[in-house]
Amino acid sequence: MTIATIVLVIVTCAAAAVDVRTRRIPNLLTGAAAVAALAAALPAGPTAVLLALGMMVAAFGAGTIAFSAGWFGGGDVKLIAACCGFAGFPGSVVLVLYVLAAGALLALVTAAARGRLVALVRSTAAVAHGAPLQETMLLPYGVAIAAGSFAYAASTVVPALRLPV
Repeated sequence: MTIATIVLVIVTCAAAAVDVRTRRIPNLLTGAAAVAALAAALPAGPTAVLLALGMMVAAFGAGTIAFSAGWFGGGDVKLIAACCGFAGFPGSVVLVLYVLAAGALLALVTAAARGRLVALVRSTAAVAHGAPLQETMLLPYGVAIAAGSFAYAASTVVPALRLPV
């Protein structure tokens, strides 16, 4: 496991703790994480720095679209973008897939705990057929980002956990 991956897990755990408590992910944390991600890529040379920066920009761009649709909060988007800087390419693709899977699991568990699981499943199925979204749920998505980061970190150590991307 690289230092960048260790820092990724530490940053996302801190973000999750703050998100659960305040329902916000501070700009100071995401900004520092983005700078740290670029600094972590420096020893590997300018190509690694450019790849890290490129992944951060791509994740931020895609995240901005998701934010505009109401799927993510702004802090979530900035944190995911910074995380992609730590993972580089192609690791960012795997990291984002783990984060999305963790987010889906978090949504299902939260809906079940609130007694809204059936409504959430019906609403999601209706959206898949072109109907407008009926059931929404606010989640501390920093938790999903941290869980996805843990899964990503574990997959760098245990080859059997790697996604075939």
